[in-house]
Amino acid sequence: MDPGIIAAIVAAVVVLVVLASGLRVIAEFQRGVVLRFGRRGPLLDPGLRFILPLGLDRLIRVDLRSSLLEVPALEVITSEGVPVQVSASVHLQVLNPILAVTRVIDYRRSTSRLVQASLREVVGHTTLRALLVEPEAVRDALGTFLDARTEPWGIRITEIDVRDIELPSAMQRAMQDQAEVVARHQTEQIQADAEIATARRLAAAAEVLAGQPYALQLRLIQALTDMTNDKATVVVVPLPMDLVQPIVDLTGSGHAGQADAGGSSRSTGWPARRADQPR
Repeated sequence: MDPGIIAAIVAAVVVLVVLASGLRVIAEFQRGVVLRFGRRGPLLDPGLRFILPLGLDRLIRVDLRSSLLEVPALEVITSEGVPVQVSASVHLQVLNPILAVTRVIDYRRSTSRLVQASLREVVGHTTLRALLVEPEAVRDALGTFLDARTEPWGIRITEIDVRDIELPSAMQRAMQDQAEVVARHQTEQIQADAEIATARRLAAAAEVLAGQPYALQLRLIQALTDMTNDKATVVVVPLPMDLVQPIVDLTGSGHAGQADAGGSSRSTGWPARRADQPR
């Protein structure tokens, strides 16, 4: 075979290999930022794309999906001077791939540092009560702080979550003691209200029973009926004075009659003896 043909075949193969090395596949959720000769080149859409080989073009793939970024816990001081440990997580999304590549070296790491700085800034102007009770306001303040600084990078913070807030142990004990005192006060208040309501109902029931002569007796009979259902061997029955008083009166009159009869028999049991009657 002619050496010229062989050289042409070899050259063609080399050219094909070099051109094939410039083929790139861009996924649907990605965009390709091309740096051509160190300058910003075209933005490649998803699909099979070609870039200049031999290092003339440099392809950087940028993921456009929303991703979770965990921010490690850090110690911050509230506006009252209370140190707390706060950790957060953010969801970020790249809106402009070219800005995310050309304006910042590592947008994920830079966003993490920026979230830490925003936590120090926002929490430093927030009270401890607002941090614990109003997390929505804290998230809104963080979102406003971050959006103003990530917009030039072509990044959007879609969601912010302030998760773990750890207080000093002394502060936790003080809050627990305060919560116990409040709970005890509420319990005592509820018990007092219940006793007042019970006393009012008993007073109303006493007024109703006072107007019905036989109502108290019927209530006593019902109580005795309920007590017989239990397995008690000793039953103590309180008798109302309305039932006991007639018996006491009857017993007292009987004793009085017996006393009068006894006195008459003693005075007339033996006939009187005259003084001149012989013994």
